[in-house]
Amino acid sequence: HDAIQKADLEDAEATKRYAANKEKSERFVRENEDTQEDCWNKIQDLERQLQKLGTDRFDEVKRRIEEIDREEKRRVENAQFLEVASQHKKLLELTVYNCDLGMRCTGLVEEMVSEGCAGVKARYDKTNQDLAALRLEVHKEHLEYFRMLYLTLGSLIYKKEKRLEEIDRNIRTTHIQLEFCVETFDPNAK
Repeated sequence: HDAIQKADLEDAEATKRYAANKEKSERFVRENEDTQEDCWNKIQDLERQLQKLGTDRFDEVKRRIEEIDREEKRRVENAQFLEVASQHKKLLELTVYNCDLGMRCTGLVEEMVSEGCAGVKARYDKTNQDLAALRLEVHKEHLEYFRMLYLTLGSLIYKKEKRLEEIDRNIRTTHIQLEFCVETFDPNAK
């Protein structure tokens, strides 16, 4: 009878141990499943992060390429602007040179006319001394010649003044065009 009781007691303890081990095993399996679920969720989050990082990288590379294109375009436009400005500067320098040359030529013509007038007067004085009898006739001829030269001189001076006004207008127009070109090709110049 003790043996049966002992066997029953051992059976009850074995059943109790089995139940405790089974419960422990089931708890372990549940915790393992929960941990696996957490891992899968983390993997999905990491995949989403990888996808977002890949998209962000693609967007950044695309933005950088566009920025490089804009910079290259800016450099080309700047080089073109400098080339146009250089050509325009040469043309303006040539215009200024031509204006200076025109003024110098006008001065030489004026000097030549003045010398011509002085020569006529000297000739008139000598002729007046040498030819007293023909003084009135010679005086009329020289006066007419002097009048023609004087009118020519007046015409040349008038043309010179008009040309100087035209040159001044051209210089102002050229400066306005230069400022317009600077504002057109360099919006930051304002």
